[in-house]
Amino acid sequence: MRIALVIDYSLDYLGGAQTAVIAQADALTAAGHSVLVVAPAGRTEERARICYEWVRAPFTLPGLGLPVIPHREPLRDHLTALFVRERIARVHVHSEFGLAAAALAAARTLDIPTAHTVHTFFWQTGLPTMMQRLIAPAIGAFHRWMTGLPRTGVTLPAPPADAALRSMTLATAQHADVVISPSQHQAARLREAGLPAVIAIPNTAARTREPTALPPLSAERTGAPTPLRVLWIGRCVPEKRLLPFVRAALRALSRVRPGTLEIDIVGAGPQLTAAQQLVGETPGIVFHGRLTEAEVSRSIARSHLVALTFYGFDNQPMTIVEALAGGRGVFYVDPALTEGLVTVGESGAGIRCVDPSITCMADTLVRLVSQPDTVRAAAAHALAACADFSPARVVALLEDAYHAAETPRLRSDAALDLDRRPIHHALTHDR
Repeated sequence: MRIALVIDYSLDYLGGAQTAVIAQADALTAAGHSVLVVAPAGRTEERARICYEWVRAPFTLPGLGLPVIPHREPLRDHLTALFVRERIARVHVHSEFGLAAAALAAARTLDIPTAHTVHTFFWQTGLPTMMQRLIAPAIGAFHRWMTGLPRTGVTLPAPPADAALRSMTLATAQHADVVISPSQHQAARLREAGLPAVIAIPNTAARTREPTALPPLSAERTGAPTPLRVLWIGRCVPEKRLLPFVRAALRALSRVRPGTLEIDIVGAGPQLTAAQQLVGETPGIVFHGRLTEAEVSRSIARSHLVALTFYGFDNQPMTIVEALAGGRGVFYVDPALTEGLVTVGESGAGIRCVDPSITCMADTLVRLVSQPDTVRAAAAHALAACADFSPARVVALLEDAYHAAETPRLRSDAALDLDRRPIHHALTHDR
């Protein structure tokens, strides 16, 4: 099958959605499918056996790093011709902005079945209610300008700006034949929002790799302890809760023997400087900045545990998949993250703080320093859990979803036929 994977986010920075797209492209290609990735133009190194179509963005939103590619007639016509020339049989979008909307419209013109993976339906601004009320209309207007999509007509149970952000995702998903959620709990929320065809399919690792052995680890009370190494990976933004984690790590380091706990932080973003200032010259916390996929894999191999500290934001982070594929347990705080982390309601590859507070995270880190068997047990569970995220299994599920998209169109009769909307303005694009 010839499949187009479309994403509005730049592949120059491998965030969760970008990593998932590359992993999916690798997995589908390895299974014998032909894959075309359509993404904003950048400096990304192209992977062997995958075709690319780079679309130039007129500008990038400062601070957010989002390439702005509005859905306009020239872009839609270009994608329509591209899909014909490449004999595309399925169009699978991984975002909710202009490029994804144009791809869905082009596919509709050609009667190509479509899928949309929702990487998060849990957008959060973290702003006070009054501020959210002020900016919510602007969020909706910006998305309509970017995509040409109408309002969803659905009232979402969230603060105003958060609801406006989630409506962006819902508006795009309403125009796909099948919607894919990497987690069951997000799939349930999408169905509650009125999407009739939501399929839960987990993400997969970027490349099939053999898990590495857990580095030596001994308890704090032994004469020559080896440090517990905890790896935090993510964008340094408020919703990922890096600053609370750094504060918790500093508290934990002040309570354990020197050399028994080490924290590695991988990622970049607006809160990186603030995190570095919190740490100052304190030993035990090292910032590595933005790393390549291969460097992240090596960082996981050097660690004992991978930390996920957000709460109520992501649905199934790629960090979980990468940690399990590397044979590492996951330190986490969000009780909704069960897939791969909990086994029949009991502890599995996940080690969860009972609440997301700084105090609880610090207490858990201190406890794990003196309980290495808990860390080893989580790593052992990870080896078993990673089978659920294997490329072969995920591809089989994707193939089922692509075939389901062939059946009579599942989107609402009220959904707007995008290719018939009047389009204004032009957009330049690169081959």
